[in-house]
Amino acid sequence: MDGDCVVRDQPSSSTSSSAATLAEEVPAEHKPIEKVCYDKEGVFVHVEGPEAVQIPGRLRLVIRDEVALIEWQPVHMVDFQTEEDLDWAVINPAHGEEKTATGSFVRRAPYPDHALEFSLTDLKSVERARAPLGWQHLTFKLRNKDCLTPLYFHGTPINDFWSCLGRFVVLTRSVAGSSWYDVTDAKDGALENISPHDAADAASLTALFSEEALYSGFSKVTRFVRHLGSEVGITSTEANQQMTLPEVSRSGVRTEGASSDSMSPSSPRDDTAYEMVEPSQLSKLPPWDEEASREEPIGFDEWQEFLDSEGRVVREKDFRRRLFKGGLQHEIRHYVWKFLLGFYDFDSTAAGREQTMSTRKEEYSTMKHQWKSMLPSQMKRFGLLRDRLHLIEKDVARTDRTHPRFADDDSIYLVRLSDILTTYCFYNFDLGYVQGMSDLCAPVLDILGDEVESFWCFAGFLDVVEENFSEDQESMRQQLLTLQAMLKVVDPQMSDYLAAQDSDNLYFCFRWLLVFFKRELTFEETMRLWEVFWSNHLTPHFHLFFALAVLLQSKDVIVKDKKDFNDIVKYVNELSGNIDLEQTLVDAEVLCLRFMAGRPMLPDIVSKLLPEEQLSDLQKALLSESIELRGYTCVADGSAVLSASDP
Repeated sequence: MDGDCVVRDQPSSSTSSSAATLAEEVPAEHKPIEKVCYDKEGVFVHVEGPEAVQIPGRLRLVIRDEVALIEWQPVHMVDFQTEEDLDWAVINPAHGEEKTATGSFVRRAPYPDHALEFSLTDLKSVERARAPLGWQHLTFKLRNKDCLTPLYFHGTPINDFWSCLGRFVVLTRSVAGSSWYDVTDAKDGALENISPHDAADAASLTALFSEEALYSGFSKVTRFVRHLGSEVGITSTEANQQMTLPEVSRSGVRTEGASSDSMSPSSPRDDTAYEMVEPSQLSKLPPWDEEASREEPIGFDEWQEFLDSEGRVVREKDFRRRLFKGGLQHEIRHYVWKFLLGFYDFDSTAAGREQTMSTRKEEYSTMKHQWKSMLPSQMKRFGLLRDRLHLIEKDVARTDRTHPRFADDDSIYLVRLSDILTTYCFYNFDLGYVQGMSDLCAPVLDILGDEVESFWCFAGFLDVVEENFSEDQESMRQQLLTLQAMLKVVDPQMSDYLAAQDSDNLYFCFRWLLVFFKRELTFEETMRLWEVFWSNHLTPHFHLFFALAVLLQSKDVIVKDKKDFNDIVKYVNELSGNIDLEQTLVDAEVLCLRFMAGRPMLPDIVSKLLPEEQLSDLQKALLSESIELRGYTCVADGSAVLSASDP
């Protein structure tokens, strides 16, 4: 072999289990020899219906007995090792997985009936398509007119398989603009002459996103992000998916290039079809000419001005605006955070807060006693709790260990962190503990110190973001989908570039949204940012505008350096410590205000981020007479009408 494919002596994947058992009795010369040319997980079958499911599987292109075959098999077991592999596996291993004797967790995939296998000689045509804001997928049509179940590429780059397929057959677009490609010929010598650059690296047979061990832990997140559907009517054309952008500066990006009616899998990309344009030409949003700025944090004296004689918080709207603009001085966080995280109500009096504290202490003591008093025989029969405690123990041991509070192995703060997370399992047993929660709890404990106060503030925090940790991941799916739509609105060219790199699902933003950039910022910066988020001043979803600002700031690096799928994931994972917090907050505020001003043109999934009551006056002020935007006119009453010049 020349390193083109991996050769294995093994039974056919379609062999039954009983036949596989007898394989040892078959003489070696009669065993089929496989050349594995493509072998990757992360390719799914979507089963529609009342109980729609997405079945994870492995797609392979192999040569067996000199016959080229395409196979897809459901993945029956996905292993998560006990140490690093479970990092950022957001789905709780206590739900639906089993623990092996070696301590690893496995997830079963009970869908063997959906497996498929066919010879390339039977292949008539292939559809390469993408649902609006969804996965790229392939549909195979055979010469007997059977149309097989579409295969969806969840993060696994579709171009790798497409290139590999192109080594065996010639694909010609069926009709100009169509997503279907006819198999017009088989390439001579394809079975013997497979380029090592186009063949997949089957030697590793690794799972999704495993090309670089540097970010293997981060990749675990993506395994469980559910299908990004077609809720928003924004599409990326197939031509744009194939384009690589030229070098650009911060002051300009390319325009959309002309598409071609043919797309050979091995066709080179044309980097010359773009011209530089001004940023104002790209966005569907109106400009924002006023300068946004940050302010000094709220100190003790200013905080006192927001309290009346009985201790109630007055002028709450003004307070939230100041919090959004400046955050808090560190010295008053231990007090103000209890309001922001629901431990105290804003309209509570000082006397009422004393009663609240007494009640909360009793409730916490009761819940903590429940698990502290469990007998060993009870724990032995409580596997779900044991698994959760195992995760807590592991995560606490590696959470913020560089911070002085948590640095020492015998730190009382590590004990309190563990007790808070364990008690939360009894407070919210339906949710339990999911990795990432310790990252949210540690700063709260650092500020408040007291275990009872920290628990209830942490619980209040999770009351707001609990859906981020749900097993179905619907909330995270919606947030990624929304962020994708926001990027498409404000910079369609960058969105198209990411689509061309199979990165427009924005999985690399998952960690940002799950723990609110905690792993990208310092401890102090994280607290400052969270206070902005908790202010709910412009929108409760400001974290999405912050994420959008980070993406746009990264455009020069991603586009200018022509980063591919793996490079983008690696680059984003290395942003930790390299985000200018104050400038990014300014950029995010400007983006949010621009979105507000252009709300009539926004897709519903984006416009719903912006509270209705804040819009009309703002629009009247910004759009004093009328501003024409891509065929629409925004008039002073905040409505939008189609311009007469629009076709």
